[in-house]
Amino acid sequence: MTKIVKEFFIVNNYRIYLIGISVTFCYSSCIYLFSALLQTWETELNLSRNNLTFAYSLGLMIHSLLLPYLGKLVDRNHSFIMMWLSPLLLGFSVIYLAFVNTYYEFVIAWLLVSVTSAGCLYTMIFSVLTINLTNNAKNSIAIITLIAGLASTYTFPTATYLTESFNWRTTVFIFGIVNVLISAPANYFGFKKIIHKQKNFNSNIKAEKQENIFFNPRFWLLCFPLFVIGFNVGAITTHIIPMMQEKNMSLTMAVLIASLFGPGQIIGRILIMTYGHNKSNISLFVVCFYSILIGITFLYFVNISFYLAFLFILFNSAAFGSMAILKPLVQNDIFGKMNFGNIHGILAICFMLGSIAGPWIGSLIWSVGGYNLLIMLFFILAVLGNISALMLKKYKTKAGLK
Repeated sequence: MTKIVKEFFIVNNYRIYLIGISVTFCYSSCIYLFSALLQTWETELNLSRNNLTFAYSLGLMIHSLLLPYLGKLVDRNHSFIMMWLSPLLLGFSVIYLAFVNTYYEFVIAWLLVSVTSAGCLYTMIFSVLTINLTNNAKNSIAIITLIAGLASTYTFPTATYLTESFNWRTTVFIFGIVNVLISAPANYFGFKKIIHKQKNFNSNIKAEKQENIFFNPRFWLLCFPLFVIGFNVGAITTHIIPMMQEKNMSLTMAVLIASLFGPGQIIGRILIMTYGHNKSNISLFVVCFYSILIGITFLYFVNISFYLAFLFILFNSAAFGSMAILKPLVQNDIFGKMNFGNIHGILAICFMLGSIAGPWIGSLIWSVGGYNLLIMLFFILAVLGNISALMLKKYKTKAGLK
């Protein structure tokens, strides 16, 4: 534990903290802000939840399709301008969102938010750090995830307070200004000395190696659990407040529960960093699914006692938070270093597909049978994901699974 504390508080480069702050505000503006204002937009813009979450899902789809092309910029060492320009454009897109009045304007605004955020979230940030920091990348990524884990804690109460004190348009405008004035400069100064201009990052991945991965059963056994995680994260973060209110929880308490999602992820990451060093990554991956199953069980019975909501957040968000560290490690254990970046990109799409499907399908299921039916789907998917992860443990690789 002492080592973890030292790594977090004694960092050789303050730039990692700047990047962590930037990523926190970027996630707040394009992921958690939607969840925080979903019900407000339903009322103020007179839009259905299905239509709103469809726009959100469409934005995620376009966001994910852009990642391979942005990855080429990273490989060609053109990432520096993307690192600071992306949050700047994100800020302007969020500001534009504050002035929409119709559904079509909302869709255009949210698509702009989704497109401009593609270059300043975890996927591109971690790609740049991994390439440029080599041996220090793991600790730097862990520190950034710990800081950015506070995004929901900042977003939900702040958005609720600003909306109640002023209106939702003022709230969105302020979130956009924060990206322009804080996130963009933080990334500029954060990455200025990290990205090495003299390096050549061209990849030599062969086409036949890329195609073979789809015929490997281990790929699909890893792909499906990542889809399940993405689905649950997308649906839960989008519907958490109305889900709690359907179980007779007050808005204030529901906002509190939603704001704890970030700290719960931080707890999971600290546990992995503290106690997971002598455990195999795939075993920890399986444990995360058991944690998700326990959390979903607590969620179903929240109407019996609101205290169960805190246990749900603890078990679920701790598991989700751990996955940010475990995903690349499990991939390395299963497939080794061969075509690592290419396979990582494909697996990221699996996760994103789940994130895209979760909010929209969640709304459809809610409209049919309420949130209890959606929670039952969470549980079934988690069981299937756990079975897939357990089957994955049976395979041994040259990296050495235990």
